[in-house]
Amino acid sequence: MSDRARVMAGVLCLVVLVGTGLPVGGQSVSAGGIGDVSVTGSGVVTGSVAGNDSNYVWQDEPIDVSATFQDSPEFTNYRVCLGYERADAPPQELVDCDRKPLSPGTNGTSEFTNVTWPSNVTGEQELVVELQGLSNQYNATLLDRKTVPVTVITRTGDADADGLSNQQEVEQGYNLSNPDMDSDGLNDGPEVNRYGTNPQDPDTDGDGVRDGEELEVGSDPSAADTDGDWLSDGTELNLLRTNPTSGLTPVWLVGLVVLVGGTIVFGGTRFRRWWRDRDGSGATETGGPSDPDDGDGVAADESEAKPEPSPEPAPEPLTDEDRVQTLLREHGGRMKQTRIVEETDWSKAKVSRLLSSMNDEGTVEKLSIGRENIVSLDGHGPEAARSPHEEPAEENASD
Repeated sequence: MSDRARVMAGVLCLVVLVGTGLPVGGQSVSAGGIGDVSVTGSGVVTGSVAGNDSNYVWQDEPIDVSATFQDSPEFTNYRVCLGYERADAPPQELVDCDRKPLSPGTNGTSEFTNVTWPSNVTGEQELVVELQGLSNQYNATLLDRKTVPVTVITRTGDADADGLSNQQEVEQGYNLSNPDMDSDGLNDGPEVNRYGTNPQDPDTDGDGVRDGEELEVGSDPSAADTDGDWLSDGTELNLLRTNPTSGLTPVWLVGLVVLVGGTIVFGGTRFRRWWRDRDGSGATETGGPSDPDDGDGVAADESEAKPEPSPEPAPEPLTDEDRVQTLLREHGGRMKQTRIVEETDWSKAKVSRLLSSMNDEGTVEKLSIGRENIVSLDGHGPEAARSPHEEPAEENASD
């Protein structure tokens, strides 16, 4: 029986023993056991670990395997064998076994260099290292067995099915076992090949929206402002709740600002007018100063104060003094106080108070003739100039 046949027989026996739950070789591995097993070489893909905690190795690149083992009191000659196995195939040898004599109480090391995988082997594998004690040329006892999980890949393959070849991922330093490294909802392949985004950055354009979310709403994950309206996609989606693909957003915003501003200005004007009119009538209601005679010889009374008119839709351009002077000019420079009350629709108290103030300031002259007050502009008093058509004072007093 050749060495290779004996190794295969020993491996098959070991598989049966492991399946029945019995200890390998029927003894403890504290003596005659395998220590460290290391896998190195150009065939090992560094920087990326597979999902099963194994290492990736290239199918077309060699690897180096080093295994240390301990001496067993029962043997002085040993054999270390290297193979592989997987769930859907029987164990297979990779290289010839390494024979090692070992003195009692010492450790040994077996080196396997330039080990390559068969061309039809890919996927998850178990790299198997076995230590056998040799009684003679034909009898071998399995002392220990260790496995190292590896995933064999090809350069054109796609281990994580993300749309990028294994060669591309290794060259760019990407993760071979994660199809969406940045967890942005886009697989690494489409990010690189279709959208031009960074598979290691969830927000390539830095606009505050993840790349996958941008594609869902139709915006460009590689442009911070898809519609070019000077508002970033993140501002439109997260703050304004507007469409990041429509350039009309600023127009709507300006219109909204104008509408709100106009409403505030109009409301403020209406409120000011209401407050001014309220303040003018409030003096009478609270017993403010007024003339003892309102022109009809009757003291102003709160119960006789006329209600304030409703505010006009637009602000009044003239002050109360201007309005009185305008009325006087329209009536030839002189009017009865009662006529001013009728023309302005103001309360008697307000008119009396306003005319007294204007008389003190010299803007009008107020003259009492009988029980009537005559209000005139400067130079239009009854004695200064009297029109031939003007009613006599006695007739005016009777009106």
